[in-house]
Amino acid sequence: MSRGSMCTELLRVLQQFMSETAARLVLRGTLEPLRLSLESVGSAELPRVIEALEPATRHFVDPARRPQLAAQLRTLATPAASAMSAQYPAAAKPSPTPPQGTPVVAPAASAGPEVRATTYLVRTESDASHARLAARMMCETLGGRGYECQKVATAVSELARNQIAYAGGGTIQLAPEQTPRRLLRVRAEDQGRGIPDLERVLSGTYRSKTGMGLGLLGVKRLADRFDVRTGPSGTQVDFEVWL
Repeated sequence: MSRGSMCTELLRVLQQFMSETAARLVLRGTLEPLRLSLESVGSAELPRVIEALEPATRHFVDPARRPQLAAQLRTLATPAASAMSAQYPAAAKPSPTPPQGTPVVAPAASAGPEVRATTYLVRTESDASHARLAARMMCETLGGRGYECQKVATAVSELARNQIAYAGGGTIQLAPEQTPRRLLRVRAEDQGRGIPDLERVLSGTYRSKTGMGLGLLGVKRLADRFDVRTGPSGTQVDFEVWL
């Protein structure tokens, strides 16, 4: 199977369990930490891609259907994978049924989508990738445009990686609002030692030897509303992007 068709097969399987948009975001977010692209995945890379994909899909797939998804993904690594496309054509995939509590519960184009606040635990790079994907998906479900959704995803990624690097991890909460205006509010909390020289960091005049604060300043510039509280018991960052 060619490298280009390998990702086509992966997307075909994922789309049986989630929307096409979610499938593409999940796959791209999985490939990024592996330093792969949609065009570079071949038979040799497939086992580790599938291994990373299974946990990456947990926020988008009903727990009862996860074993079925895992089984179908693993069949792609077998010689029988070439026959799968005939058995499961993309046009015949069933409509996805998102589980209760999933950040995305309806396509952005549908009327009045219900989107719930969700909190993600961040400990690893994989966790950071999941939070970023979830933030982008929630933004799209709320009707956000490409640039707005990219701002949210970038800011969440920066905060999550700061948590991992300087506080041993933390939590990212995504909270959508429809009224009085449509927006996505993000709260990032950790129990690290705090950010030194916060005022200088936010003014852009301070740089630590480790680069601490660079991501925070970037989040401030991306946000429509921004607030940070920090001290020896931890840091809390709140920001909003208006849609």
